[in-house]
Amino acid sequence: MFWLLTSLTLKAQPQQFHEVGGWIGISNYFGDLNNEYSFSNLRPAGGAFYKYSIGPYIAFKGGLNVGYVAFKDANSDNPFPEVRNLSFRSRIYEASAHVEFNFIKYIPGNKNHFATPYLTLGVSVFNFNPEAKYEDTWYKLRDLGTEGQQNTDFTGMEPYKLSQAAIPIGIGMKYWLRDRWNVGFELNYRFTFTDYLDDVSGTYVNPNILGPASVGAALADRSNEVTTQPIGIENGRQRGDSISNDAYVFIGIFVTHTLYKNNCPKK
Repeated sequence: MFWLLTSLTLKAQPQQFHEVGGWIGISNYFGDLNNEYSFSNLRPAGGAFYKYSIGPYIAFKGGLNVGYVAFKDANSDNPFPEVRNLSFRSRIYEASAHVEFNFIKYIPGNKNHFATPYLTLGVSVFNFNPEAKYEDTWYKLRDLGTEGQQNTDFTGMEPYKLSQAAIPIGIGMKYWLRDRWNVGFELNYRFTFTDYLDDVSGTYVNPNILGPASVGAALADRSNEVTTQPIGIENGRQRGDSISNDAYVFIGIFVTHTLYKNNCPKK
């Protein structure tokens, strides 16, 4: 019985594929400045990856990605963001690991199983560093502590970490093109564990804590640039939504090259 089960298992074992590839596309951010899921500030993104398919339905993928995100309150039609008048930009470096689940059998080189939609789920670690422009100079916002993070004795706030984790969830479509070449499209949403991708999360702090004439105070509350009554002058007034974390998305097209195939013995 043991040899019969082993024989059947090996006979049913699908081909295994190893691929290397790259992708290029766009990135977008969602968070305190973009809480309406606008796509008005798309930025370029891309990366490279290695994929190991254990069969026609499941594959494991590891990749390195880079993307740019940015947004500004001036893009909003709502009264509060327009007056808040904050903005940021950041570069994102990411290392990720995914599992792909094909909806239908996918075997490159097989004309009967040459395409499939798929789902992807994984984990990632990324690095970011939000910046804002003030008087023709770009400043790193974390170093300024715009919500009082650099004045722990007064605010109890600690500087946020620039390296964070995320959960990528996505959908895609892939095709065997010809020979050892495959192409596809993927949309992948990153649920992060930080609310400071945009440097905005909690409440305004007293400008005197930041230094009333400092760059930090100027970038913490920019409402005075569009109104005569700055909203951040009131300590503790809402600046962002601290309940929900920020997120970002990668959307792109990819190309892979099959390195080789492992064909398990039939018996």
